[in-house]
Amino acid sequence: MPSKAELNLVGVVWPVCLLQCNSELNRLYAGEEIDVIVKDPDVLKDLLIILERSSDHLVTTSKEGERYRLHILRL
Repeated sequence: MPSKAELNLVGVVWPVCLLQCNSELNRLYAGEEIDVIVKDPDVLKDLLIILERSSDHLVTTSKEGERYRLHILRL
C-alpha cells in the first residue's frame, strides 16, 4: 500500500523550500504520495513548473485559506 507524507514549507524561504521539496521527492519510492504545503504563490508557481518538467505526477492542487496544498504522486 502506498504511503503518504506531508511537507509543510510555510515560512521556509525561497529557494530553500524548493530544495527541500526536491530532496523529499527524491526520498520517495515510486507509488508513494506527498502533500506539499506552501503559502507563497510564487513558490507555488515555481513548484508547478518543476513538476511539469519532472516524471512525478501532480494529482491535485487546492487552496486552504492562505495556504496551497499540492498532492504529488512519485512515479
